[in-house]
Amino acid sequence: MSSNVKRTVHPFLAENSIVGNYMKVILLFSLLLLALPGFAQIETANQLVVVVAPEWDAKAGTMYLFDRTDQGWLQYNVPWKVILGDSGLAWGIGIHTNPPNDRLKIEGDHRSPAGVFRLGEFFGYDSTPPRGIRYPYRQATKAVNCVDDTGSLFYNSFIGEDQVVRDSAGKLPWKSSEVMRQDSVDYKYGIVIRHNPRAIPGKGSCIFLHLMRADSSATTGCTAMGEDNMLFLMQWLDPEKHPLFVELPAVTFRNYLLDWNFPLLLKK
Repeated sequence: MSSNVKRTVHPFLAENSIVGNYMKVILLFSLLLLALPGFAQIETANQLVVVVAPEWDAKAGTMYLFDRTDQGWLQYNVPWKVILGDSGLAWGIGIHTNPPNDRLKIEGDHRSPAGVFRLGEFFGYDSTPPRGIRYPYRQATKAVNCVDDTGSLFYNSFIGEDQVVRDSAGKLPWKSSEVMRQDSVDYKYGIVIRHNPRAIPGKGSCIFLHLMRADSSATTGCTAMGEDNMLFLMQWLDPEKHPLFVELPAVTFRNYLLDWNFPLLLKK
């Protein structure tokens, strides 16, 4: 551009004008809100599934269910116990923005992902879904896998063997996966948590809400609960209400309470 061309600025947007300075404040505030983990997305949810753990390394926590009403968030359940990864929690990849320089989840770390996440499909051992659920349902059979091979194109995919092409030796296109039909009750009923939805290699895979065995004190990275509570949860969740899953240690939940527009937690 020629140096002889004179730039003109609207007087309202001049550097020292009241309106100009006001607009700068609004812009900076907007950028700050966008930087807050999960802020905008929480506003779109009318149901929240909230798990709060005592600390980052805790192996258990408490689950709360909330409906948004005209008066604000209304707690829907008597809170119940859940178990977490045997190494506790670490920030996962969801719809929030992770704080810088904090612990991040990686494949095989045995930590449940912390943050704000959307829910995926429901699954279970039965060929038909439990009565009253409104989410898509898939039967968990020996031929359904969740791929945890970081080198596979299907990493972090919940996929049937009939959906892929085997190589000339008859091998599936992954070296490791979790077979969804197990001998234990773990996956009798379950819900996919959409952690790491872009399937970034090494950032964690195959995260579910599922059943807790009677002899279990922790998981390898999922969140587990009793069967009655799981069925109650599955029947309560309504995709038209855009539910979100929130999992955090207590101190972090309190720190983000206002910024994330979280509900207040009621005691048992």
